[in-house]
Amino acid sequence: MFDFFSQLRLKRQGFSSGKKRRKQRDSGLTRFLREGPTVTVALLSLLVVTAAFLTIYASHPLSIFSAQPVKIAVVSLVLTLTLAIQLRVQNPESLKRNSRVTLLVVAIIGQLLLLKFSEYLADTFTQEGRFHFLVAPYAFAPMLLALLLGRNLAIYGAIYASLFGAMVVEGSLAFSFLVFSLVAGIVAVYLTHKVRRRGRLMTAGIYVGFAIVAVGFTLGVIQWPLFVNDAAGPGAPEHWDLMGRQALAAIVVSSLTAILVGGLLPIFESAFRITTDISWIELADLNHPLLKRMTIEAPGTYHHSLVVANLAEAAAEAIGASPTQCRVCSYFHDIGKLSKPEYFIENIGDGDNPHDDLTPTMSALIVIAHVKDGVDLALKYKLNREIIAVIREHHGTSMVQYFYHRALKQREEIEALVREGQERAEDVPEVDREGFRYPGPRPRSKESAIISLADAVESASRCLQKATPQKIEQLIDEITRSRLREGQLDECPLTLQDLATIKSSFYSTLRSMMHNRISYPKVDGGVERLEPAPPAEKPAQTAKATETPSPAPVAPTPAPGNDRKPAGAA
Repeated sequence: MFDFFSQLRLKRQGFSSGKKRRKQRDSGLTRFLREGPTVTVALLSLLVVTAAFLTIYASHPLSIFSAQPVKIAVVSLVLTLTLAIQLRVQNPESLKRNSRVTLLVVAIIGQLLLLKFSEYLADTFTQEGRFHFLVAPYAFAPMLLALLLGRNLAIYGAIYASLFGAMVVEGSLAFSFLVFSLVAGIVAVYLTHKVRRRGRLMTAGIYVGFAIVAVGFTLGVIQWPLFVNDAAGPGAPEHWDLMGRQALAAIVVSSLTAILVGGLLPIFESAFRITTDISWIELADLNHPLLKRMTIEAPGTYHHSLVVANLAEAAAEAIGASPTQCRVCSYFHDIGKLSKPEYFIENIGDGDNPHDDLTPTMSALIVIAHVKDGVDLALKYKLNREIIAVIREHHGTSMVQYFYHRALKQREEIEALVREGQERAEDVPEVDREGFRYPGPRPRSKESAIISLADAVESASRCLQKATPQKIEQLIDEITRSRLREGQLDECPLTLQDLATIKSSFYSTLRSMMHNRISYPKVDGGVERLEPAPPAEKPAQTAKATETPSPAPVAPTPAPGNDRKPAGAA
């Protein structure tokens, strides 16, 4: 009820649309399915049952465990438990998210089914048993997992898909199958875990095919015609023809596997809510309607977002995070400022500052609201969930320091007037520290934390009157230490070593962007003379030269602390 009257008052003053904000609902059932250990056990049990079923009813008659269902069940269980234990020890985060376990299980089962299908096709269209090794889709699970879950889990997928696959092939060929599968799987992981273009998948598939051919020559599955001793004799045309067909089959099947993975990728991304580097590159289109709006309605914010993207991308590359994700999320992290762009310092320029006519509390309310406004716009335009997370987290629970200190100063001035008898005691405003704090949450991923730091560093760097290397380094160090002191980085997996690398990356990027320019010669009466550069200590001239609005006319630079931005910056 009271929220209704508060919203009505804000609507009357023009600070609210009167509509309820969109919310992302997360029920208890959803959390149980996403993180419940019971679901994890059920998924691993599904792998055991499926592998045992395929081995008993669909394996080769001469497989290792042919007609031994008890041994098959025990081996399937042992392999699955070994996989779970290794994940628990080496990659514990993967078992905390059932979506990852589901994807791992689905990929391995999918490869086993494709293996049986390829074996059926080989038996149908050729009597040459060696073709079984060459037309198996070894790269399916490794490629899919490398793109969706990263290299570490993809390696596990390649190893265990090979082990489960060895159970269903002919016993005498199990060792050769393991070698083919492991080599092809590891090559596929190596070639695809950083793929950023769909066309590169086809290239990776072709290289996997060549790797299979190389293993075929090594193990004697593909024989060099000059060394074949049979009735036709060494180097006979039919031997060259057979070798060509075998090599071509391996390359074609591997290429088709890559095409299949590329076609299924959007389905898996949507089903498991994962965004690959390929999709991030596609999302990095500056012609997005929100970004086009920003160039027109909030050009200062647009330029700020581009610089933050450069800072964040370089830092992410340096510590092994996702640079493409950082770039795309940086583009959209401040879209909430489109609701009231004129209230943010980068869009004010040389015009009047609208915050001069507002109380510090109301100014802070407008600035803080850009986070929720950004989430509203992101949901309306159906942006990626990782982008929405960055919008919510990029300020964490930090404070709008400028307006907080301004409110304290205003209260002190009124208290002085009260002591002089010019104001009444009830006119002294209350200053609630929490009213000047962003709602959070704090950054929870490496990418979100990097963007949060890059946003603060870029905004604060505009307040530097003369960007010397020492000042830039000191600025970056102060902001990082401040975020650590406040606990803003407590919920993200960044290490101190990562932070040191990020600071070094920020320094290098800012130094390259804020370097001094030389003085160009100017012709005066036929004689060249050097035109001195504008003095760095004059903010107005510096702003004019660089064509970026200076924060100095609007508000003084705040003291180093939680929020180094001047009035309206966020």
